[in-house]
Amino acid sequence: MATGGTAEVLGKIGERHLECSICLTRFTEPKFLDCLHTFCLNCLQNLRQGEDPQGVKLKCPLCRHETILGRKRVENLPTNLTLGALVEEFTIQEQLLKGQGSEIRCQSCDAENAAISFCMECPHFLCQNCKRTHERLPASKFHKTFTMDQLRSGEVAYKSKLREEPKCDKHADQNLNIYCKTCEQLVCTTCSVLKHEKHSRFDISEAFEECKQEISDLITEAEQRKTALCENKECMVKSHKKLDSMFESTNKKISQKADKEVARIRETEKKLKKEAKEIYKNRVKTFETAENNNNKKLREAEQTLGEVNQLMTQEIQNEILGLKPKLLQNLQKLMEKQQENVPDKLHYIDFHEGDEKTLGRLILKDKWRLKKQIVYTGTTDSVAVFSDEIVTVNESSKELVSHVPSSSRKSPVTSQKLNMPDLRDPHQVAVNQLDQLIVLDGPVIKTFSREYELLHQFQPGRGSDSKPTCLAVDDNNLIAVGYKAKHEISLHKPDGTLLKKLPAPGITDQLAISNKHLIYIKSKAEDKLAALDYNGEAVFEVPEDSGGLLKSLCCDSQGNMYVFHNPLYTRMDHLLAMVIW
Repeated sequence: MATGGTAEVLGKIGERHLECSICLTRFTEPKFLDCLHTFCLNCLQNLRQGEDPQGVKLKCPLCRHETILGRKRVENLPTNLTLGALVEEFTIQEQLLKGQGSEIRCQSCDAENAAISFCMECPHFLCQNCKRTHERLPASKFHKTFTMDQLRSGEVAYKSKLREEPKCDKHADQNLNIYCKTCEQLVCTTCSVLKHEKHSRFDISEAFEECKQEISDLITEAEQRKTALCENKECMVKSHKKLDSMFESTNKKISQKADKEVARIRETEKKLKKEAKEIYKNRVKTFETAENNNNKKLREAEQTLGEVNQLMTQEIQNEILGLKPKLLQNLQKLMEKQQENVPDKLHYIDFHEGDEKTLGRLILKDKWRLKKQIVYTGTTDSVAVFSDEIVTVNESSKELVSHVPSSSRKSPVTSQKLNMPDLRDPHQVAVNQLDQLIVLDGPVIKTFSREYELLHQFQPGRGSDSKPTCLAVDDNNLIAVGYKAKHEISLHKPDGTLLKKLPAPGITDQLAISNKHLIYIKSKAEDKLAALDYNGEAVFEVPEDSGGLLKSLCCDSQGNMYVFHNPLYTRMDHLLAMVIW
C-alpha cells in the first residue's frame, strides 16, 4: 500500500504544480500562452471576456506578456499535455490514497458497491458486478483491468492517454506520425499525401531529434547568458558595496578634516557632504536601476529556461513539436537580452584635503600613481609577468628574455635569454592563469608550458589587413588579439575559436586585459591609454604621466599594470615602471 510519505509528496505536488494561478484549483483543460505559462481553458476564456472579447491579444496575468490570438479562439491555444496527464494521474492516485482508510466506490453503477478493480482504458473504478459486465461487453472486453492492491502497492501505475500518440481529427484511425516542416504541424499519413505532398516532411522521430538538437543548442547558449547575468549581478553587488564603503570612508575623511577647524569651516563641511550625498544618491540610483533591470532579465531567463527544460524532460514528441516555434522564439528572445553595466568610475568617490584656507574637495575619479619602478637596460616591445618572473621580447635578436628579481641593490634584476627553438619571429608575449606563456610568433599564436615547451598554436587572422600586432590574456584564459591595420580586437577561446570582434580605434601594437577591460596604447600621435569592455563600450581614455612616451604594457593578477616608456629625462634606453589604476 502507499505510505504516508507518498501522500505527503503527492500533496506537495498538487499544491505547487497542479493548481491554476487564476482559479486556485486543479487544472482543467490546461492551455499554453506564448510565454509558456499555463492556465485553465475556462479561466483564459473568462480573462479574455473581461478584457476585450473581440481583442486579438491576451495578456498573461503572471508576466504580462501578450499572446497574439489573431482570428484564433482561446480553445485553439496549445494544450499542456504534460500537465493534463499529470493532473489525471495524480487524481487517480489521490483517490487510491484517500481510499486506504475506507472503501472506494464503483464509478460505473449507482449501487455504491465497493470497487475491487480499476479499468486503465475508461478509466473507472469497478465493483464485482460491473467488472463482469465490463468483460462481456464487446466495446470493453479487451480493456486492461487491475486489482486495487496492484494499484496501491505500486505494482501497476496508471498512465494517462494524453501521453499516447494523438489521432488525426479527419482520419480517426491514423496516428499523427509525420511532421510537416513547411506548415510546422503534425499530420497523419493520408493528410501528408493529400495536402502536404510538395512540402518538406519528416518522420516524427526524425523531426523530434532535430527539434531537440535545435532547442538544446539554444538552451546551452541561454544557460551561458544566464551565467553571464549572474556574474554581472555579483560584480554589480561588489561594486555597490565598494561604493558604500568608499562613501563611508569619504565621510570619515571629511569629518576628520572638518573637526580641526570646526568653527571656521563647518559650513564648507556641510556643503561637501551634501554634494557627496547627492553624487552618492545619483550613483546608487544608477546601480539600483542596472541591478533591477539585470534581476528582471535574470528572472525571465530562469523562468524561460525552467519552462523549456521541464517540457524537454517530459519528451512528449507531439507537444514539443507543436510548441517548437514558441520554444525557439522564447529562447531567441533570451539570447537577445544584454546585461546592463555601470562604468567602473561610478564606484569611486574620495576626498582630498586642501590647504590652510580650504577644507578640500571631492575627487570623482582615480588618477594614475607611480607605485614602483625597476631600471634595466635593453630593448623590448612586449612584457609578460609570471608570479616570480618577467619575460620580455628582445627586438634585435628575436628572442625572449627572462628577468628574475634579485636581492642585490646594484643589480635588482637578473636577465637571461631563453632557448626556445619553436619560435621564429616573436614580438608579443602574455601569461594566462595556468602559468602558460602565450606568444605572438609572426602571424601565429603559440602556447608554451611553464617549462617553455610548445603546447598549442593557431592563426587568428587571414588576409593582408588581418596581421596580428598585439595580444593579451584574461582571467578565464580567453585570448584577445589586436590588429593595427583593421583597428580591431578579436576575442578567442584558448583553442583559437573566435568569440567576437570589437572595434578598437587607434590600436597599435600593445594590448592588456584587467578586470574584463581591454586596455591598449593608442597611436604615438595621441600617446594615450584607452580601455574597452567586452561589449565594445569605452571605459576610459587617459594620458599616461610617468614621464615619457608610452612603449608597452601588461597587467598582473592583482590588477597592477606594468608600463614601458621612453623617458624624456634620462639617458637610459627603457624604464620599467609598475603603476596602479
